[in-house]
Amino acid sequence: MAELTLTLSQHTKDVNCCAFSPNSRILVSGSSDKTVRLWDICTEGKELDDSPLQGHSYHVCACAFSPFGTLLATASTDCTVWLWDTKTYQKITTFEGHRGAVRACVFSPDSLLLASGSADETICLWSTKTKNLVRRIEGFESNVMACCFTPDNLYILAGVSNAEISLWDIQSGICKAFNKEANDMGVNTCCFSPTFGSAVPCNTDTSGSSPHFLLVTGGGDNLVKLWNIFTASAYSDKCHIGYRSTLAAHEAPVWQCNFSSNGKLLASCSGDKTVIIWDPIKGTALHRLFAHSRYVTCCAFSPDGKYLASGSNDRTVKVWTLKLSNTSTGLIDGGNMLQNPTAKNDILLPQSSEQKVALKKMTSWTLDEVCNWLSNLNLDQYCQSFRENAIDGTELFNINAEVLANDLCIGPVGHRNKILRSVKEVKKKEIEDSIPDEFLCPITRELMTDPVIAADGHSYEREAIQSWMLSGKLTSPMTNTPMKHSNLIPNTTLKSVISRYFSTGNVIT
Repeated sequence: MAELTLTLSQHTKDVNCCAFSPNSRILVSGSSDKTVRLWDICTEGKELDDSPLQGHSYHVCACAFSPFGTLLATASTDCTVWLWDTKTYQKITTFEGHRGAVRACVFSPDSLLLASGSADETICLWSTKTKNLVRRIEGFESNVMACCFTPDNLYILAGVSNAEISLWDIQSGICKAFNKEANDMGVNTCCFSPTFGSAVPCNTDTSGSSPHFLLVTGGGDNLVKLWNIFTASAYSDKCHIGYRSTLAAHEAPVWQCNFSSNGKLLASCSGDKTVIIWDPIKGTALHRLFAHSRYVTCCAFSPDGKYLASGSNDRTVKVWTLKLSNTSTGLIDGGNMLQNPTAKNDILLPQSSEQKVALKKMTSWTLDEVCNWLSNLNLDQYCQSFRENAIDGTELFNINAEVLANDLCIGPVGHRNKILRSVKEVKKKEIEDSIPDEFLCPITRELMTDPVIAADGHSYEREAIQSWMLSGKLTSPMTNTPMKHSNLIPNTTLKSVISRYFSTGNVIT
């Protein structure tokens, strides 16, 4: 499916980032050697005369072309973001405002804004026209490692090193939704599919549901995760981050993920020295690429769908030519989304047997379905033990670490934790999918048993909002605006509604 075509080895230190120009001809790479290099893919990777671009005083961590290809942005641990003219490759301006290393930079879909995420726990939005700071988004609890704009240009999503992802309104700078357990050990990367759901205007649902997008994240837990992002619309002012699926095949932290321009392929790269190409809808791995001798830190598809680039701590950039075959279902066609008249672009459409199982309640899983779930976690070696002990969905739902260690003889702590974490994720998704969103605490995303109304007018689980305030946070978890007081009023009406809901048998068992 992919053939190694070029190895570019002019960098003298780790390669940290790479990006293709919109016309797919120029490949840019940034390195810890403080330089940005420009490669012409059409001339077998010949370095441009303007290369390397120099000026950053520390490591170059991120780079990005504007959607129209007229601008190049580079970000560095020197706390700055530089803007370059792609006609002359001369520096246009330096954006200064961060007080920590800048880990991410990305252009808005209309090219009017450039977002930069930093270790100073902020995101800065810069105007590409006036070259001024438009807005500083604060309120993060840890380093901002990644950020990306929603395809509709209305929100920006941030991934931080404390495992959280959050969605922010660009115009107001207000947090609209968040998930505090996206990737254990920190979120390193995030990216939206360019063709899923409302990302394509003709697919936008105008019947009353919120616009929805497909997000991928990767992090220190070695996992690639997919999320359904629902944003506010004329019919609803609520945004929601919904878990979709986990892609588990890497054996070390995932450093970057990127979709192909047609949205049919997803690439992820990792500290395990590999790049994996996935089918993001089916959730299956299509191909694993081995060529680097050290961590693979970055990867990028060319917009025309012909190439995939990867950069590594081995100081090289590899360029792979993507090969089509019948077994890969013709996933690329000149960078355009292939049309299937019988397919529905529906986030609930099961595309595989694994997804069909995921749509069933865990307690109704059969032994075979439990073993299929284990296989998806790359833990096939325990299937026989699960069968011998008749661990069906009901038993799996109630499983604990003691049973895994003593009864099922699963020795490695990491494997036991992986099973327990995945069970927790399935349970959480079942709760979110079947119980009304207003019954869940906005902080914990768990069912409220003692709901209270805070000064911001929103309801929370008492213990969760009390912990929030005791930790020194004086702002609303929902709006990020200051709380006028710390008084909490019992929401007896909501508690009664939740109780009636459960009494009618609607809850998951």
